[in-house]
Amino acid sequence: MDLAFERGSAVGPTGHALVYFSDPSDGSVLATYVVVLPVNLELSRYVPPMLASQLPIADMKSMSAVPLPPVPEPIESRDYLARLAELRHDDLIAGGAVGSGDVMRMMALVGEIAQRYAQLYEEYVQRAPSAEPPSTEAADATVSDVLYGLMSEQQRLAELAKLAGQLRYAVDGGDERQIADLSVDMSHLARHLPSTYGVSDLVDAIKQTGAAGRRLSALYLDRCYKLANEDYAALEEIDREIDRLRHRTP
Repeated sequence: MDLAFERGSAVGPTGHALVYFSDPSDGSVLATYVVVLPVNLELSRYVPPMLASQLPIADMKSMSAVPLPPVPEPIESRDYLARLAELRHDDLIAGGAVGSGDVMRMMALVGEIAQRYAQLYEEYVQRAPSAEPPSTEAADATVSDVLYGLMSEQQRLAELAKLAGQLRYAVDGGDERQIADLSVDMSHLARHLPSTYGVSDLVDAIKQTGAAGRRLSALYLDRCYKLANEDYAALEEIDREIDRLRHRTP
């Protein structure tokens, strides 16, 4: 059975996928979530016998794939599911058309899709070369990216202001380790803000000692808020002041 990936790929499935179906009778959308477990699981030990007999995946030996729920549930829309897949980094698979009243057929389809998805994932794992364990820095970056990705732009700006204050305190105290750690945190946050915000310029300004550095860093941070609020008139004045401070002769 060929799976219709709308996000992700059959060549390299992530191991977790949102699967949706459309009901031709009323146009509603139903969905389930398929997870390929990293350890084998004999589902018949945990599923009631009457239900287990309807699930083909219960007999899988090489890889365990679990659809939750086993019968797709109504959801808001296909677009909602697509956005959720992007946020969660899930694969998105179109299961086709099926009537919501045909429970047995839906369960059978879900079982077939789960089994095929598990097979694709197992093949991908077998093809993939052995990887070195991720570094602590890479793991921290992943956690930060997830947290920053869930924030609104105003929340990211508030986080930027907080980190900027902490970095200024570290600079004033000469704490080199803290300066390095906070600089990395701000660079991670910068990935989730428009490049026009100039976060790297803000970091450089904060690292400048003296009154000029303080004034310049305050201007760069204020500039971020003006951009977020689309206050372009005030932005022009800030840019002129930044330019004046950066090119001022001693």
